Amino acid sequence: MTETPAPDRGVGRVLGTQHTSTREFRVVLEDDDYLQLDDLVVVATDVPKHGEVKTYGVVTEAEAVYEGATFESDTHRIAAEGILPGAKVRSAQVAITRVDPELWVSPDPGEVVRRATGLERHKALYTDEMGRPLAVGTGRDGDPMYVDLDFFDGRKGGHMSISGISGVATKTSFALFFLRMLTAKPEVVGEGAANLRILVFNVKGEDLLWLDKRNKDFTEEAAASWDALGVDPVPFESVAFWAPPRPRSGDVVVPDIGGRQEGVEAFAWTPRQFIDEGLLRFLFTDASDTRNQIPFIEERVESQLQRYAVDVAGEPGAVVLRDPIEGHKPGDVVTAGKGERIIRDLKDLADAIEEFVDPPDAEPDTRWTGRVQAGTVSAFMRRLHAGAVRLGHLIRAGESRRIDRSAAQVTVVGIQSLHDLGQRFVVGALLAETFAEKERSGQRFPLSVIVLDELNKYAPREGQSPIKDMLIDIAQRGRSLGVLLVGAQQTASRVAQEVMENAALKVAGRLDAAEAERAEYGWMLPSTRARARLLKPGTMVVSQPALPVPLVVEFPFPPWATRKEEVDSGDDDPFAGL
Repeated sequence: MTETPAPDRGVGRVLGTQHTSTREFRVVLEDDDYLQLDDLVVVATDVPKHGEVKTYGVVTEAEAVYEGATFESDTHRIAAEGILPGAKVRSAQVAITRVDPELWVSPDPGEVVRRATGLERHKALYTDEMGRPLAVGTGRDGDPMYVDLDFFDGRKGGHMSISGISGVATKTSFALFFLRMLTAKPEVVGEGAANLRILVFNVKGEDLLWLDKRNKDFTEEAAASWDALGVDPVPFESVAFWAPPRPRSGDVVVPDIGGRQEGVEAFAWTPRQFIDEGLLRFLFTDASDTRNQIPFIEERVESQLQRYAVDVAGEPGAVVLRDPIEGHKPGDVVTAGKGERIIRDLKDLADAIEEFVDPPDAEPDTRWTGRVQAGTVSAFMRRLHAGAVRLGHLIRAGESRRIDRSAAQVTVVGIQSLHDLGQRFVVGALLAETFAEKERSGQRFPLSVIVLDELNKYAPREGQSPIKDMLIDIAQRGRSLGVLLVGAQQTASRVAQEVMENAALKVAGRLDAAEAERAEYGWMLPSTRARARLLKPGTMVVSQPALPVPLVVEFPFPPWATRKEEVDSGDDDPFAGL
């Protein structure tokens, strides 16, 4: 006679002293088992006229109580003195993630609750229905947690928003980890993996200028976490680094960085490129500029520059401004006349523009600015001359030094040494260049991913600016063109609503208590909002359209260095490994 195996009693049973629902239920735990936050569970219910229905969920809270205690002091009488009868009862709150088959009924009280493992775990996370599941960390059980890449790369949605307190939320670290998973999983990314290009702005310190170097603090334990994700824990293999030239460096162009002296190229724009690409508007990115006629003047001047600018023979990138009635046309190369102003940098351009916007004794109709009030023209020129001082070294005649985003899979642009106006200019210019290229091609592939920290500075909730307009355009139309934004900010409530609404993937690290209660985090469960105030570095809350509830994930320690002192000494030795 064959012995009948004992039924699986699971970790507990559905609590029968309160109503269950299609949103959540409680589990009373067995005395010798437990459930912790973020554990995945499943319960089977026999539904009349239908059959078995499985309800999957994630633990959002764990509690314990003494049954039999009436007063607070009864706790001592039960636990310490044993003179009052009572029993310790542990329970867990579960948020329902899925019902399979999709018959939305509540689980029956008293039903056995089991941990969801294997195929049931995939069902609880909808991984079995994801077109292209990409791991974005591990759960409490140490197994991978996934997002559906269709909601990032433009097939069903696009873009990612990462929020959290500066320094402890590890926003940039998570963004880099996500990029590493993208580059390491071409079989998941699919056709978008071919010629994938990633543009990363380094806005603080020089943390991102070491992505190709091994981290000396990387441990075997950290390596095991990467192994669980199926990725070889190595630094980024195809990276190009760019930095602005040092101010007043003369003819010798040297990148303006302190820690890294090799493998970094200096970038700049020539006056010809500055004019042809309409970069003048990115010198006027202050929100106050839109409340007067400065944008009107900028547009008039920009169009006139493109009509008047003529290349100078023997000086690549330099131009002179000549009236079109003199017979020149675009593409002509002329020899500068005696005493004629040759524009070799931004200061030269500002001085030349001043001669046309406010020439002495000129009729208003002959000015580039028309009949605009003199005070507004003066305000325009003050900002232009200030720009020449703060970022003039980015505009210089000579051989082209524009950033080549096709030279490597990941392009890191260091703008941390620039004045705030210079940072805005570089971000705006590169965003415009990237988006214009995709608009010209009209093709979604190859994909272009842009990683931008301090998004609230470039796309603020209030006011207008050319960069904000560009970011809103990318958020709204970028996914159809393969331009994908990974934006990071301390406070999502300060970012333009149009940008936040179009981010299909939302991620948050530790949040300020007041910030966590704002409507921008309505995608979180109440219990998750409370936990977000206490999250440790390396732990993030991830929301995606494929799941009805957010997930808490942990991502591994990076194998690449994030500052100079972390670089493995072997990476600095040219003879290492020989």
